[in-house]
Amino acid sequence: MTRTLLIGGLAAMAPLCGLKAQDKAATEEPMDIQARVDSVANLETHVKQRQQRLAEWGRDIVELDARIEKRVEELVTMLAGVRDSKDSRSKVTQIKKEAIQGLKTGIQAYVQKRKEVRELVRTGDTAAIADLDKFDERIIRRVDQIAELTKSIPTHQDVEKYESEGGSYWNGYYYENSRISDDWKQNRRDSTASNQQRKDTAEALREVIARLDQRRRSLKDLLANRKVTEAAKQLYTRELGKIDAYEDHLQEQLRDVTVSTVGGGQAIGSGQAHDIEALIEDARRDLREDVARLFRSYDQFVRGRAYVEQLKADLSARKEWIEKNMPKETPGR
Repeated sequence: MTRTLLIGGLAAMAPLCGLKAQDKAATEEPMDIQARVDSVANLETHVKQRQQRLAEWGRDIVELDARIEKRVEELVTMLAGVRDSKDSRSKVTQIKKEAIQGLKTGIQAYVQKRKEVRELVRTGDTAAIADLDKFDERIIRRVDQIAELTKSIPTHQDVEKYESEGGSYWNGYYYENSRISDDWKQNRRDSTASNQQRKDTAEALREVIARLDQRRRSLKDLLANRKVTEAAKQLYTRELGKIDAYEDHLQEQLRDVTVSTVGGGQAIGSGQAHDIEALIEDARRDLREDVARLFRSYDQFVRGRAYVEQLKADLSARKEWIEKNMPKETPGR
């Protein structure tokens, strides 16, 4: 009996299942050609809108980057044009050292961001390959600015060690009183600081050159002995071609830092040095915020660029569907 009821129940449900299937089929009728054509027009408008927005973001990035570079260049030029006096002793030199450290920190930020962009390129985002040049330019410029500040710390000058404080006669003899001159003491402070900073900068440049040489060997190995994607191959070949130019530039800066005797500028007092220190500190804080905003804006731009490419691919697919499925006109009509 139970079996009979079960079979009967299933039989009773069969018409209902068929009805639901018919309803579902009715609601899943294929989109008509005109609706497809309209969707293409809408998507074209969408693509154009996002491209305009992307262009706005790009202009914002260019303007912010230009402001950052202009500000850094102004600060470096200002610092390179001043030096310590007997009054400020070693205050200006200390400000320059802190500025150099700030530039090194900036280099690390750009290097890290470049690694992220490089990974995008390696995994297929070929649109980002030109962005690598911008990061390279900023890194090299920071190196140049470090070298400029390093060379602006005065080197050793021939200065008389002793200066006369007058004299007196006693028992028929003239005795001259002398003391170590303030100019000689300042020259010694300057030259000691200059020697140390030049040594530190030269060591940092040698380390970068060594890393470039290691990178060259690694890239050659990747291209010769590994299976890499076409995007990665293009990236590695491109980077390998640029290493020599970067290395030559760094070698030139290394020679200048090591042997150049450039240095000097306007000697300033402790009060002015204090003012410059406050100015530099505010500027460094502003620049940190600006660079962080620059990187956030760039990330937004990259996401937006990828989204536009997705929309364009969708648009292309819809146009291709219409081309294949558009009814052909009957000859003679």
